[in-house]
Amino acid sequence: MSKASLAVLVWACLACEVATAQVPAACTQACHGPSLIAQQRLDAAGWTREVNKMIGWGAVIADADKESLIAYLAGTFNNNRPRPASSKAMPEGKGMDVFRISCLNCHDDKPMTALKTDRAGWTRLLDRMIAWGAYVSPGRKEDLVDYLLKRF
Repeated sequence: MSKASLAVLVWACLACEVATAQVPAACTQACHGPSLIAQQRLDAAGWTREVNKMIGWGAVIADADKESLIAYLAGTFNNNRPRPASSKAMPEGKGMDVFRISCLNCHDDKPMTALKTDRAGWTRLLDRMIAWGAYVSPGRKEDLVDYLLKRF
């Protein structure tokens, strides 16, 4: 598959239409921008999970193109790429180490700085990230929720 074909597939992921029951109404016209992909640092197994999730949400990717797309994403957006720059210095505090390892391993801090929520909201968000593959040891989950609540 050519890079041009892969680019079309990536943009198909970026412009997929999904049911409003699965994501907030603001995401029904375009799922996400390219920066969400560029922030990811996943291996082939991680990109396989992501591609399958996006297909489940309505992205149209031909079966014949799926493996090529995953190989492209894993080859381009992996742990060998430089980490995204944070928008500011990370606030110190208990849970900062978990935040750096569990959150910043996949994306920068911009999603957290844009979100203002309460303890229940951070807990729901963290549970969703864990379901999508983020690792947070059960003994440190509350430390991370406290950190997010106090710092963002």
